[in-house]
Amino acid sequence: MIATFDGFDNRPSVTTAWYAVATASVATAACANVMPSGMGSAFHSLSNTYSAKPPSRLGTKSTFPLLYINHLRGSMDAIDPLLMNSIAQNREAIVYDSFGIGHSEGTVPPSAETVASIAAKLLSALGVSKADVIGLSMGGGVAQILAWDHPQLVNKLVLAGTQPGVGEGVVLPPREVLESAGAINDEPPTREEMFHLFFFYPSESPLALGDDWWKRIHERKVEGEERRGYLVGAGAQAQLNAIFSFTVDTNNFERLKDIKAPTLVTNGHADIMSPTSNSFALQQNLRDAQLIIYPDAGHGHLFQVPELYAEHLELFLSDTR
Repeated sequence: MIATFDGFDNRPSVTTAWYAVATASVATAACANVMPSGMGSAFHSLSNTYSAKPPSRLGTKSTFPLLYINHLRGSMDAIDPLLMNSIAQNREAIVYDSFGIGHSEGTVPPSAETVASIAAKLLSALGVSKADVIGLSMGGGVAQILAWDHPQLVNKLVLAGTQPGVGEGVVLPPREVLESAGAINDEPPTREEMFHLFFFYPSESPLALGDDWWKRIHERKVEGEERRGYLVGAGAQAQLNAIFSFTVDTNNFERLKDIKAPTLVTNGHADIMSPTSNSFALQQNLRDAQLIIYPDAGHGHLFQVPELYAEHLELFLSDTR
């Protein structure tokens, strides 16, 4: 099943694992049977003619589309539409819900490695031989795995508000922060939790910008569509276990040297979810990395200044030096 729609924030609802290819004003969404190796078949019926061909690219063309890998508990409905539409002014962007998340059916993958494998299969099914990749928070861990397990797929890498496996200079977030983030219950995080604990620096201006973000991700209303913003319950626990296993594995710190893709590391100056010092550790241990730290910002820095972030992202991705 394929649907075409105008604008990232007006996409239709579809079932099973699905993705959107967002461009400046036009995007394509597709329903796919997304199965990682060992869990069944790969993708099927991925085109706007209901055949097995990849979907057409519409709107702003770019040599390398940008694959967006989401944060802990986050679905496509929780992605900032202003950020994605700003990015899409200059390039294609692919966003998706992996197994068991948002509008996708199935079980949440048990490991970050499996999530990375799904992302690789998604690119293959779309006919994308190489992409730029951005990962936020947990998605940054998945993006690291994708970059060293599938280097042929990754042109440039962006690691936002994330950290490597434990190693020199790496600091784990406080346990209570991790437990709150996992929220092992059937309730999504509240506005107050997202603002004060997770995403935004607790001062007047950042919180006001955070309020704008909260309104943006909740303002879209499509008749007949159920909003599915944040993962809860057993799925949230599975994701928390996956990212914890990734983080405590010292081999993952050592594997940073295997990442060949030029990398941009970004964070807010006061991230408590993925402590900002870990962004410095990433930049120092990657072979080709730049670092941007945003003032008066935390974990959700890219949602706090989405248009500025998109400008910085474009400068990095378009640099051919």
